[in-house]
Amino acid sequence: MGIKAIIFDIDGTLYYSADYLRHLTRAVIEALAELMKVDLREAEIKFRSVKDQVKTISMGLKLLGIDRHVFYEVVVEKVEPCKYIRPRPELKKLLANLKAKKIKVGCHTNSSRKLAEKVLKCLGLSLKDFDLVITCDDVEPKPSEEGYLIVMKTLGLKPDEILYVGDRWEVEVEPAKKLGMKTALVSRKQHGDPDIHLKDVTEILDKLDELDC
Repeated sequence: MGIKAIIFDIDGTLYYSADYLRHLTRAVIEALAELMKVDLREAEIKFRSVKDQVKTISMGLKLLGIDRHVFYEVVVEKVEPCKYIRPRPELKKLLANLKAKKIKVGCHTNSSRKLAEKVLKCLGLSLKDFDLVITCDDVEPKPSEEGYLIVMKTLGLKPDEILYVGDRWEVEVEPAKKLGMKTALVSRKQHGDPDIHLKDVTEILDKLDELDC
């Protein structure tokens, strides 16, 4: 097999929870209001505006003049992901099976390390389950190329030896494909142009054979 590493996004990829997304969005708006010293209504307007422009709040923070690290320190204190995200023991088994095949596993998220750790714990995982962890504490958020390039450099692999798995085509999967990585999109609807579509990330072992390795 030509795939030597699989890199996973976290939110929306390793799990899906509409309730947690609403909870997180509320926490983000509250954090923006606190840091910009505006009311919640104005903070929500600004949040929607930057999301429309750059698709992701992590990138939008620059437009708002807010330090990304300070922002996530505030957000992580406001969220309680385990109220909305259930453990998925099948993920632990998936990562173990991939490692048994000598495939490196990593995660690349636009969240901060503390928030990623908090969410993974709810799933029954930890940062130690991955060979490589890249967060927005380390690099510019997706769709910036920086994180993808760090993946290749750190693992010492060519782009076509890496499978990138995410749930957002434009923000995270397409940038990986443009760099030459193999790609998988986790989505109930087929869109974009990934190498493989997954309805759930746990299907990945069965789908690896579909790649032209």
